[in-house]
Amino acid sequence: MRASVSDTVLIIGAGVAGMTAAVELADSGIRSVLVERASSMGGNALDLYKAFPTDDCFYCFEGNRWRPGIRKCFYRSAMVDQPNIEIKMGAEVKEIAGGPGDFKVRIAVSPTYVDPRKCTLCGLCSERSKAFHLLSPQCQPQAVTYDSSMADDGTRKAEEDCPTKAIKLDAQPSEETIGASDIVIATGYHEMKPIDMQEYGYGRIPNVITQLELAQMLDPNGKSGGVLLRPSDGAGVKQVMMVQCVGSRDEEHHPYCSKVCCVFALKHANIIATERQHSRVSVVYMDIRTYDRHERYYRESRDAGVEFIRGRVTRVEPRKDGAVNVTVYDSLLDKYLRSSVDLL
Repeated sequence: MRASVSDTVLIIGAGVAGMTAAVELADSGIRSVLVERASSMGGNALDLYKAFPTDDCFYCFEGNRWRPGIRKCFYRSAMVDQPNIEIKMGAEVKEIAGGPGDFKVRIAVSPTYVDPRKCTLCGLCSERSKAFHLLSPQCQPQAVTYDSSMADDGTRKAEEDCPTKAIKLDAQPSEETIGASDIVIATGYHEMKPIDMQEYGYGRIPNVITQLELAQMLDPNGKSGGVLLRPSDGAGVKQVMMVQCVGSRDEEHHPYCSKVCCVFALKHANIIATERQHSRVSVVYMDIRTYDRHERYYRESRDAGVEFIRGRVTRVEPRKDGAVNVTVYDSLLDKYLRSSVDLL
């Protein structure tokens, strides 16, 4: 990177990767502008409950390579209080001109209906109108957001009664052009949803979900308050089956191993087995690939009573009572196993 301490680096995306880049640059004395089109930083991490390998809140991370062992929160210490980081929420890059060392970037900024510098999270606006809500207790900036599609009779009343005058419903969008010596693209990822893999029933059977959807369900701050409930009828979950390598190591989809799915699944298996003792968990796998220090998840899962089945799911059928019948070919026993589960 050719940037000097006086140059500005533009970072597109304020997920974990973008925030990490901003913090590392700031620690090196380099100013950065962090652009995020959502109203809160965090990206996909907002939907995750606990992070491997430490099982901490996803927004806390170990100190950088110069300060090993020190933990800091992205939001309160590393991001918000850092003078070398300028954050633009609700913003989107529209055009990039120029070249390395002298980029000109046109940015469109959505209306800021609630000023995060003035919002005190008093909750008064949320009482007046459903259009105001807090995305997450861990969201940053720490301020309520306004959803114009949910505006109702109490919306204007909320603006009038706001004690700090943080709400401006007449706010307008704007555009600006900034200069940058370098650009970091950290636009994140999209979860693969196996809609086109009909054999698993995703999108057709309500109680077939993805690991990211399970993470949202396990989160105490989520809609279900951390209680495992079947999406189909809200009934409690007694049996969970996790299927690995869906769409990966498969020539018809993705021929490679993602390297994270096993650890992601075992993290959730541990949480269910140890924190939701009324639910049993089984994992169907081709090979368990838990690299380096992540091996502990495998050991802890087995010790917690998680059942491991080496093989492939061959059939998934919904039952009238909401459960899901699953047929698995167990390659170690060389026979088919049939189970009834609440969540697949």
